[in-house]
Amino acid sequence: MTPSPEVVLLVDDIRDHVVNYEAALTRHGFTVRVATSGKEALRVAREVLPDCAVIDLRLPDMTGWELCREIKKPQQTDDGGEGPPIIVLTPDVSRMCAEDSTKAGCNAWLTHPSLADDLARTVRQVLDYETDGPASVDEALLGFKTCPVCESDSVRPTLRVGAIQYYCCKACSFCWRAEALTKV
Repeated sequence: MTPSPEVVLLVDDIRDHVVNYEAALTRHGFTVRVATSGKEALRVAREVLPDCAVIDLRLPDMTGWELCREIKKPQQTDDGGEGPPIIVLTPDVSRMCAEDSTKAGCNAWLTHPSLADDLARTVRQVLDYETDGPASVDEALLGFKTCPVCESDSVRPTLRVGAIQYYCCKACSFCWRAEALTKV
């Protein structure tokens, strides 16, 4: 018997993003349920109990953080487990965003908009990762200030999955990953 595909709840109100992300997620073997507002996302999440949620933090009817907290509430299931892992899409990769992500129980975040295949790979990484997201903001932001290649300070964190943070230099386009020294 073939296992059923994992279900990803994609929440974004920009049609072009939805089309691209949904196509990539489907191509990578996921079943995708789309919602364009927070209220619709909550309804869909209750109906299908997704394996993962991808949420644009800029929604028309509620903040992305409110939606994340609602989706992470214990599900009405026999085991009463927390909601699915959440990946947030945000143009803000500041310390404040990392703090808000940690408080809301998010497992990873990507800059928005992102390449569709990068999003699909991130969903796979998050689903395959064995622990929750970072336990603290200090673990979420590993503190790299300069590029190891060109020493520019135009470095941005691009993706966080568990204890691993990915970075990219705007000056020379070098990208690398770093892993927290403490266990998450």
